[in-house]
Amino acid sequence: MITSNLKLVRQSLTAMENNIGKGAQNARDEMMVTLIQLSKEEIKGRRPEGQKATAGQPPMNRTGNLRRSIRGEKRTVGFAKYTAIVGPTIIYGRAVELGGEFSPKSWKGTTAVKGFPYMAPAFKKFKVIAPRIVTKHLSVGGK
Repeated sequence: MITSNLKLVRQSLTAMENNIGKGAQNARDEMMVTLIQLSKEEIKGRRPEGQKATAGQPPMNRTGNLRRSIRGEKRTVGFAKYTAIVGPTIIYGRAVELGGEFSPKSWKGTTAVKGFPYMAPAFKKFKVIAPRIVTKHLSVGGK
């Protein structure tokens, strides 16, 4: 009599597929939360009334609106392909980050046109952390 373990192999492959998908999703979720946190941490302290911000440096907190507006949006693009978009939702978020052509007219002719980057420095820190998050969720024997 010929026997087959095909059913067992299929079950194992399905379980592995589910683990990979869940691991990728968990990695995406943790990376999104991490980048949001790092971005919010770049907006440091409270800027005293009347003190000017230093162009080219992350902004200091004035109202908290910019910091509170930093959010993430999760997307699924296919099997184990998960993405997230992280950034400010407030209308002036891009102008603060980039300055230049995105800055308001009142910034023209001032050093503020250089912008006050907070996302770029956060992303630089994030790039160091991200591989560990992926490894944690997708390595053999990982969570």
